[in-house]
Amino acid sequence: MSTSGVTYVQGLDSGNYEFTHVVATVTAAGDTTIYTPAAGKRVRVYWAYAVQDPGSAASPLIKISLGGTEKFRAYALSKRQQMTGPVDGTLVVNLSVAASVAVTFVLEEIGA
Repeated sequence: MSTSGVTYVQGLDSGNYEFTHVVATVTAAGDTTIYTPAAGKRVRVYWAYAVQDPGSAASPLIKISLGGTEKFRAYALSKRQQMTGPVDGTLVVNLSVAASVAVTFVLEEIGA
C-alpha cells in the first residue's frame, strides 16, 4: 500500500491482529488439555506464558506440548514464538507435581 509516496508494510506485527486468548490455572500433576481445535483444524500458537504461584511451596517443571510434541520445558515461561501443531493436535500443559500455574496462550485455528 502506498500513500503520498510512503510505502506501508502490513502484516509484519502480530499485534495488529485479533487472536484467541486462552487463559487457565493448571493445578493437577500430569497432563491438562488447554485447547482442542475444531475437527480438521490446526492450532497455531503465537505466545506462550506459564508461571507458577510465587507463594507456592511446590516448584513444578512445566512442559508445554502441541500435537504430542513437547515444545517447552521450564519452571517459568514467557515466550513469543510461532509454532503450528498437526491437524487435530491439542495444546497440553504438564506439571511434574501439583501446584498452581497460571497459563496464557495467544493462538488461532487454521485450516489443514
